[in-house]
Amino acid sequence: MFILALNSGGSSIKYALFTAYEEETRVLRQGAVKRLYRPDSYFEEHRNGEVRQETIPRLDHEKGLSLVIEKIIQDTPSLHAIGIKLINGGKKAMHTSFIDDHIIETLEEIASITPVHNPPALLAIRICRVLLPTVPLVGVFETTFHLSIPNHHRIYGLPWEITQKYGIEKLGFHGNSYRYVSERMQKLTTRNRRMIICHLGSGCSVCAVKEGKSFDISSGFTPQSGVIMSTRPGDFEPQIITYLEEKAGFSFSDLNRILTKDSGLKGISGVSGELWEIEEKARQGDERAQLAVNVFVYQVKKYIGAFTALLNGVDNLVFTGGIGENDPFIREKICEDLDALGIALDPEKNRNTIGKERQIGRSSVEVWVVPTNEELMVAREVFRLINQK
Repeated sequence: MFILALNSGGSSIKYALFTAYEEETRVLRQGAVKRLYRPDSYFEEHRNGEVRQETIPRLDHEKGLSLVIEKIIQDTPSLHAIGIKLINGGKKAMHTSFIDDHIIETLEEIASITPVHNPPALLAIRICRVLLPTVPLVGVFETTFHLSIPNHHRIYGLPWEITQKYGIEKLGFHGNSYRYVSERMQKLTTRNRRMIICHLGSGCSVCAVKEGKSFDISSGFTPQSGVIMSTRPGDFEPQIITYLEEKAGFSFSDLNRILTKDSGLKGISGVSGELWEIEEKARQGDERAQLAVNVFVYQVKKYIGAFTALLNGVDNLVFTGGIGENDPFIREKICEDLDALGIALDPEKNRNTIGKERQIGRSSVEVWVVPTNEELMVAREVFRLINQK
């Protein structure tokens, strides 16, 4: 069975083509369209041990998705299903399911509060329906992994009637990544009962995993909360919203743009939402860039401390995601002065670990880098659902 996994994110589109049989899921080719909407956007593919890149300026989601689908169609004799990673279906859609009109309506209903993710996912669905109308589409939700979070960790201190009517509670995100990493850690070490996993990329979150299940997460009802991100603010005083409405006269669309496109690392640094660019400016002495890096490190560190208390100790601290896997400097800064928690890095191992699986700690708490594989989890969920049907 040939399964295409699509991950249409805020700043990139990732894809992977798999063959799936019973217990084995094997990748045939994978790639990404990166740096969307920028002059240096490009298409990248890994296939047969080779990496091919093609610079295509100003790729947007529609052009990028069409490019990926067309390349897959050209070389694949038959495609049996497409799995699309879906971020937020709210309380109405939290389980892997075939994408029908109900799923589309649910995604559209809350697109305004998940504007970075739901519109690109809906666009992916539309393009797949046009270019491959007979191929089944399966939605694999990020929130599924976090259904195990205890109720008293999920509830907000808002009027009960409002939270129940509108389904407002902590949902949690990056679930496919956390599921992959937690399953992988079961094979890498026997000390895996209490884990803190940091998924750090364009979008960021920190997750407490207990006995292989999500126990708490920094993100909440939307992916905007938690630690600061590329263009999103993370946690901040909620009354600021009403204050800005009153004093600055900002409309709903103004505030939505500020919260999703103009805030976070980009908002503080004034450079961009890309941490590697901000770090370059910080090294050159740019004070706002230095501040943005320090804020990022502080917020991740704070959640590590909080979740260590919640778990009553920690066995493993794991870094994943684009930043977590590839940025030794940020890992070093996050782990700095955490020796009281039993967390310390091996400096040499940390410096020499970029994009590969490795234990980089030198203390009682194991510190790992584990590259995530969200597309694999999507493909496995698609295969499971189709077999059930």
